[in-house]
Amino acid sequence: MSRLTNKRTRCLLQKPVTPTLKTNLKKQTNKKMKTVSLLSRTVLHLCSSSKTNLKRQKILKESKANLKKQKKTERERKKKEDSCCFGCEEAYENNDETIFVKGFQHLRPRDEIKNELSNIFGSCGKIISVFVPMQCGTCVPLGFAFINLLNGKEKALKLNGSYMGGRKLKVMMATDSDEYFGFDDFDGCDLCGGPGKLRSRRPIDFDEVSFELYH
Repeated sequence: MSRLTNKRTRCLLQKPVTPTLKTNLKKQTNKKMKTVSLLSRTVLHLCSSSKTNLKRQKILKESKANLKKQKKTERERKKKEDSCCFGCEEAYENNDETIFVKGFQHLRPRDEIKNELSNIFGSCGKIISVFVPMQCGTCVPLGFAFINLLNGKEKALKLNGSYMGGRKLKVMMATDSDEYFGFDDFDGCDLCGGPGKLRSRRPIDFDEVSFELYH
């Protein structure tokens, strides 16, 4: 029995390799190689995707940080504009026809004073602008105002000696007042350039100023 088995084994080992067997072996080998190649590409793709995701996360984080910084800078700039005496358009509309008013209670919000002056002098003609100068930073009004009217100058001057909130008003042409040419005890700020003559001031380019301040 043992001899018969050994004989069969030798016959199998000595059996010639047919073309069909070669083809099958080649197909199996190619299939295994394709599987290995696919696995390699999958691993490389996963590694590449991981690196890409990390890069994207880093870019997103930097973008959020830059956006936060820009918003903070914008808030600081807006705060400076709002607290600057000349951070409004009406600050540059004074001319030879402007009316000057003083004597009112000034220790209150700027907008409140502007609204009350508009109500009083609005009966004289159409109001173009009301400028209430204030101390930069503290936003405390300086105690006087400049009003521009459309064809109401004569009527406005007749309000000299009238009362506003229990205080007697002094009304005159702005060019007859010292304040038209400069403010006493006015410190100013880095936006408006500090003390100086009102008529010589030019409108503030806040984009230019903010670039110099924050860069």
